[in-house]
Amino acid sequence: MFGISEGLHVYWANFLHIYQPPTQTREIVCKVTEECYRNLVSVLESRPQGKITLNISAVLTEHLSRYGYMDVIEGLGRLAERGQIEFTGSAMYHPILPLIPESEVVRQIELNTKINKHYFGEVYSPNGFFPPEMCYSSDVARIVARLGFSWVIVDELSFRGKIGAARDDTIYQIEGLEHFRVFFKERPYSAGLTYGQYPDAQSFLKVLRNKLDRHCYLLTGTDGEIYGHHRPGQEKLLEEVFAQGEPRTCTISELPQLFKGMEKVTPLASSWSTWEDEMAKGIPYPQWSYPGHEIHQLQWRLTNLAIEVINQTSESSDGYQEARQLLDEGLHSCQYWWASCRPWWDTGMIEAGAKKLCDAIQSISDLSREEISKAGSLFASLVEMTRRWQEMGKAKVLKQRYLDEHKEVTSELTFG
Repeated sequence: MFGISEGLHVYWANFLHIYQPPTQTREIVCKVTEECYRNLVSVLESRPQGKITLNISAVLTEHLSRYGYMDVIEGLGRLAERGQIEFTGSAMYHPILPLIPESEVVRQIELNTKINKHYFGEVYSPNGFFPPEMCYSSDVARIVARLGFSWVIVDELSFRGKIGAARDDTIYQIEGLEHFRVFFKERPYSAGLTYGQYPDAQSFLKVLRNKLDRHCYLLTGTDGEIYGHHRPGQEKLLEEVFAQGEPRTCTISELPQLFKGMEKVTPLASSWSTWEDEMAKGIPYPQWSYPGHEIHQLQWRLTNLAIEVINQTSESSDGYQEARQLLDEGLHSCQYWWASCRPWWDTGMIEAGAKKLCDAIQSISDLSREEISKAGSLFASLVEMTRRWQEMGKAKVLKQRYLDEHKEVTSELTFG
């Protein structure tokens, strides 16, 4: 275990999130696995002093098993046994938890735990929780704490709605949730990693110079795919940091053993893609539910109809199991993200997500004609509007408007 009496050190708690949506193709899963996931396992196995905190969404775990990558699953499990990887909990199909009913939140979390335990065994026993896209709300924190987790990771914007306000030598607890901690991801450093600004240890240490002479921590949070897939060769940074031991690496759960200062806070609803101007307008989840966004409105009407229909259907009804599975998968966040034009846009992803939700509803054999017609009408309207935005150039205009309004920070956009 670390000893904090040894002198002044900066500790790097590096959180990685790896995920592929349920609609992802075999080709892409295999490509990312070869370029990234296998390399992550290899780098950690060759550098036993290196540590990370990892969320692997169980939908990705199933993809890896389905496509013949049990070696990656087994490698991650071995690293967890060795204490080099700390797993977190999350939600099975990567839904935006604050935007769905509590019953669906609990179901997605419990499914994620069940599936990952099946593949990893008892070594999958997470203390911490990653809400997909770091979409945080006080209700989500309450649910997560009730389910037995001891901390949650969120973006630093949740701390007072400002970048740079949280201290890097303090452990935070959530007001009103006894012994439940919140860790704030540092956005500028995380963005630097995401965009390949630190390709090696030397460049990374250079940007950390204001931390190196203090006893503090650096908490970054990124997609794990930046190491080798989005950023070919960036695993070199991990190799070099692990080899030289500077900065020292630790898991998030080890931070309270290293830093004794504690403060109670009430985090704000936000995500890791929200900006200060959006927070000021009371829009915490803009990429998934933006006020006045016509496609988002249709998406959520279809989503809520699917949730309502499936939850009102008896489990013994013909088609229920298929419908339930389609709904679970159909809640994934990507369809809303790619409809946002902030600045992401992809008609195929929008239509694929909507089709899962429509199919979920229409899988129920004894559904009324009215509900079948309503689902079909919503789906058709959504597809028509999506294609119209594409053909008339509205999506392009909205994307450019977003980039113009956020040109000072577009270099810090997350991939999602």
